[in-house]
Amino acid sequence: MPRGVDDGGMSIRLDPRRLAALKLLAAEAGVRPGELVTHWVEERLDAARAGGATPPATAAAGALSALTARVDELAQRLEALATSAVATPAGAQPTSAPRRRGRPPKAGSARRAPKAPRVALHDEIIAVIAERGPMTAADLAGAIVERGRYAPPRSGKPLDAATVNSRVSNPTYRARFTRSEGRIGLAASS
Repeated sequence: MPRGVDDGGMSIRLDPRRLAALKLLAAEAGVRPGELVTHWVEERLDAARAGGATPPATAAAGALSALTARVDELAQRLEALATSAVATPAGAQPTSAPRRRGRPPKAGSARRAPKAPRVALHDEIIAVIAERGPMTAADLAGAIVERGRYAPPRSGKPLDAATVNSRVSNPTYRARFTRSEGRIGLAASS
């Protein structure tokens, strides 16, 4: 669907490829797309009013005519790319991977090695306490990070004492742990 440029109460609709070219040329000229279009229209109106087919000879007009030529060149290149994509034989293999639809993948996700199974935080807390004995929440967090088996699920926020305390205090896991003198240990049934 064509997109528009709106400047000064007038709107025009352009093909998205031409709109992209217009924005590029406007950025090169250091003006907004609507201002560039306004200059072009004024050139044409002045030329028509003067009865000639050439715009007035000014430095700005020369730059604008160069930009106009550039827009035409870019439009022709886009058209050539579009027709070459359509002209590809049906049996030909694509040169690049097909484009995904929807949300783009996270950075670096295509190059990651297969992940090991996720280790739940409460299981990692239990394993560390079983190895090293009762510890403070901060010491537990440090030991779990040191082991490197647990990875925070979504946020990527580093593991800290507050997260360990939160998991140990969670009603689902509370029965597995004991607290004594600021240290977290394993309950007798674990």
